[in-house]
Amino acid sequence: MQTSSKQLRYFWLANFAFLSAFALIPDGLSNPLSIVWLMLYYIYWCGFFRVYFKKKPYFLTMDIFGSIIPSTKIFFITVLAAFLLIILPYLPLFMGFNEKYLLFFEKYMEALQNAEAGILNQVVLAIILLIISPIIICRPYFAWISSLQGLNGSMRKAFRKTEGNYWRFAYIMMILNLPCIVIYELDLYLGCHGWLSVGFYSIFFIYLNLVFAKLYEFFYTE
Repeated sequence: MQTSSKQLRYFWLANFAFLSAFALIPDGLSNPLSIVWLMLYYIYWCGFFRVYFKKKPYFLTMDIFGSIIPSTKIFFITVLAAFLLIILPYLPLFMGFNEKYLLFFEKYMEALQNAEAGILNQVVLAIILLIISPIIICRPYFAWISSLQGLNGSMRKAFRKTEGNYWRFAYIMMILNLPCIVIYELDLYLGCHGWLSVGFYSIFFIYLNLVFAKLYEFFYTE
């Protein structure tokens, strides 16, 4: 099950067009136009995996609509994890901790206003997300890929198929995230206003999903 180099070029060009279009949308995700963009981009990636696994028809199939269920679960799990991380520092306040924690909390919030502390906070958040990514991203992603083929898109099956590989997934996600950090900082340093990132991610997202497609084949081969 392989996608030809010619097909990959088409997907790369389409991905570049999608990311460029999003970069031109005023206010990004807060703009109502982004909803249309997200729907079309979702169908694009559905088509990508159906082409990779040679599941015809590639577009306008009920399997794409069926994949909405596991993709919604991925979104819900990710949002829930992000929400828990945001409210975590506030929990002791609701649990009746004494004034010492309140003093610490006030200093913590003041420190976040400092640029260096803000960067450190982002690094800590990135590490936490990396640690939980095998649970909130990798396994649910396999369930989504399975559903796109008209197969069982169960989260339980995805966890069962990949059991015992938590740290391997964490390592893979760390390796995949390193170039993203470099490009982001380089984009800021060179003053490219996000266009260096657009060019990079138009290729990187193709590669990322090819990695997940290969991993899916490895774990789901009966």
